Amino acid sequence: MRCSLSGVDRSGTAIGLDRAKVVGPAYGSGTCAGLSKACKDWLSLTGFATNDLGTFGDAGKGAFRFPGLYLWDMGLGKTFSITEKVKFQLRGEFFNVFNHVNFDESTAAGNFAKLSTGKGAFGALTTALDPRIGQIGMKLIF
Repeated sequence: MRCSLSGVDRSGTAIGLDRAKVVGPAYGSGTCAGLSKACKDWLSLTGFATNDLGTFGDAGKGAFRFPGLYLWDMGLGKTFSITEKVKFQLRGEFFNVFNHVNFDESTAAGNFAKLSTGKGAFGALTTALDPRIGQIGMKLIF
């Protein structure tokens, strides 16, 4: 994840990979103020600053951990014999069984990809993966 990029070329290299300067606690609250109820604070804008001129910044690549991903998928099935050659199969499949909130890293990364453009939603997690989903399947085998 590229959440520690500053978005400003202050190193003078023109490669666009300058990192932010960490000036305080990186994790904190306050980023969701004024945003939707579905927002969850992750990184705090006050913990970062634009890197100094001629430097690359000190926020390391991969230095910030995304909230954990907890997915439990389960399935249960039973095959019933109707005759010697004909069988009936009943299956139940469940995804995210415990209905744990898993934030979407792929779309949330846009909220804090660059410090220079993230004044509003920097560090805010606003989208999540699918909730608990269940499906039932039947199959006739002959």
